[in-house]
Amino acid sequence: MRPPEVFVRELSPEEGARLKSISKRAKYQSKRQRAMIVLASSTGMSAPQIAGVVRTDESHVRKVIHAFNDEGFSSLDPDYRGGRPKKTTPAQRDRIVAVARTRPDHQGVPLTRWSLPKLAAHLAGMGILLSQEALRQTLISAGLSHQRTRSWKWSPDPDFTAKAERVLSLYRHPPEDGPVVCFDEMGPIGLIPHHGSGWAERKLPERLRATYSKNNGVRYLFGSYDVHADRLHGRLRAHKNAEEVLGFYAQIRMRYDPRLRIYLVADNLSTHKTPAIREWAQKSNVELVFTPTYASFLNRIECPGLSASSSSRTPTTPTGTPSPRRWQTTSATATGRTATNVSSKPNAGS
Repeated sequence: MRPPEVFVRELSPEEGARLKSISKRAKYQSKRQRAMIVLASSTGMSAPQIAGVVRTDESHVRKVIHAFNDEGFSSLDPDYRGGRPKKTTPAQRDRIVAVARTRPDHQGVPLTRWSLPKLAAHLAGMGILLSQEALRQTLISAGLSHQRTRSWKWSPDPDFTAKAERVLSLYRHPPEDGPVVCFDEMGPIGLIPHHGSGWAERKLPERLRATYSKNNGVRYLFGSYDVHADRLHGRLRAHKNAEEVLGFYAQIRMRYDPRLRIYLVADNLSTHKTPAIREWAQKSNVELVFTPTYASFLNRIECPGLSASSSSRTPTTPTGTPSPRRWQTTSATATGRTATNVSSKPNAGS
């Protein structure tokens, strides 16, 4: 079989964090999916593997990767077309954008930030007449929105390149002496009924009783993903601390032959690398492989996790048949009686 050749270019820590945010918070599902594809490719997954995870075809995956390599983040935006001709010329739109991106007090207007009414009035004085809605759409089409000032992060890890290459090399070349397992947590998860979907008579959907009293607390989902066996396991836990992490690590260890060395990939959260965990790893034939600071997007479990959280519980292929991915999670229904029976401590027999 010919080895895969289509991969995304090397991502900086800032680009990885931005893609992770887009994959979770973008308005359009198509944009979230494209960000997932790029993130998955950055971890070394091939186009067929990514297509199975995000439930699309391989040609679309390759198209998205090529577009991102050529155009960057602008290639993730949906390309909508149609509508009546614009009332402003390109030169006027460029002028509007330039004025909007400049502080009002730098243009002789005693304000610190533009509002739509104030900006429209200022542009009218310049001979550009637009309604507030037309002005808002013009700014949106130029990629501008009214937003608060935000901070940014750059990985301060001096060994970023070496750590990232170590993680990616485990993905590219399966070790001969044991499996590569990625670990992460998700939560808190509220123990409440969640609306699903199903076939019903028109305008007569199945209804769930509203819940106002949520007395069952929350749970945290601990997950492990065997990269090369393509197996995803999960357990619910009542707390998210070092003791629970160590208990889940022990469960991972029990799934494999003790003679096999486990390469355990996790982000560098403090609860993932306590002295007790490091001592256990030495005794249990486990190598702890941590992603660089602010680079959790290199953890491959983020890709299946994102796909699972943005779609139904049971993965399916684009044709609607069950996915070959073998989900093995301890499930609990949303009722309080069942949820309280989910153990918060590792079970020696699991």
